[in-house]
Amino acid sequence: MRLKAEQLAGHLQQNLLPIYVIFGDEQMLVEEAGDLVRQRARQMGADDRQVWHVEGRFNWSDLQWQEQTMSLFSSQRLIEIRLPSGAPGKEGGEALRRYVENPPIDTTLLIISGKIDTRSQKSKWFTELDRIGAMIPIWPVDLANLPRWISQRMQQRGLRANQQVFELIAERVEGNLFAAAQEIDKLQLLCPNGDVDEQTVLDSVADNARFEAFGLMDTVLSGQTSKIPRMISRLRAEGLDILAVFSAVSWSLHRMVDMAVQLDNGARIEQVFSSQKPPIWEKSRPMMRQALGRHERSQWQAFLQQMAQIDQAAKGAVKRCPWTLLETLCLQVAGINVISQN
Repeated sequence: MRLKAEQLAGHLQQNLLPIYVIFGDEQMLVEEAGDLVRQRARQMGADDRQVWHVEGRFNWSDLQWQEQTMSLFSSQRLIEIRLPSGAPGKEGGEALRRYVENPPIDTTLLIISGKIDTRSQKSKWFTELDRIGAMIPIWPVDLANLPRWISQRMQQRGLRANQQVFELIAERVEGNLFAAAQEIDKLQLLCPNGDVDEQTVLDSVADNARFEAFGLMDTVLSGQTSKIPRMISRLRAEGLDILAVFSAVSWSLHRMVDMAVQLDNGARIEQVFSSQKPPIWEKSRPMMRQALGRHERSQWQAFLQQMAQIDQAAKGAVKRCPWTLLETLCLQVAGINVISQN
């Protein structure tokens, strides 16, 4: 049977099938789904857990041996097969088919896999596992759906917030699910009554060096030129990796270029703001209007070329100081005409 990831918890409250296959590229969500199965198996008495990693010359015959062996330590057991490639190969496929023919009554088989492509899902081993077990595909969460995912996760953690909070967190974590999950866990501690507002989120991310680069970009886009050198100096003094700052600046600039192109093609600015994934936060729109009016489309695109130079300097490909180049770029984006120096 096929289950959506959000259906798994409810399903496990009622059932524990002999086989579960959880697969996809979103590693954090795959592991969390696997945790639900492990927890349910333990509740059913499976204190004996064996984990096999399929890599190199893995011996699939061990699976057949396990079919014939009762657990020595508990009435139930969990066998976990980790299949990062998403394909067991000919020998593995045959071993899994044999397992399905006579699955041990005391065993739950959990397969944690990377992405399994459409062709493999039509193979005999997959359809046989599907026949007596549950298949749970984990789909990537893109930027457009990230606010909705954040909303659902916050509700699961007993947190209440509005759409602007969901979009603000999505913007600040730059599409990184793990960072979003960490931020939500942090908000759970900061908001014991469950109510989360925008200022709490801003204060929370401000305490994390990972998000200071986004604060830098807010300063740049709002044209606060006198603050830029001090902020970059502080980021550098705190030992923050230049590539972490680069990532946030690059993400913001690519967004600005996309909006500048749309405006140049005749789109209305409110439509442009709404078309972004996630949409531009309402309180950020005045700042964005100011920044977009500061430069033409061609200049925004030229800024991306400067980003390429910073990237090369950060990786040692050119002998220039990446922090100096970054400061020059930020001042130029903020509206000051600066000549780049070595």
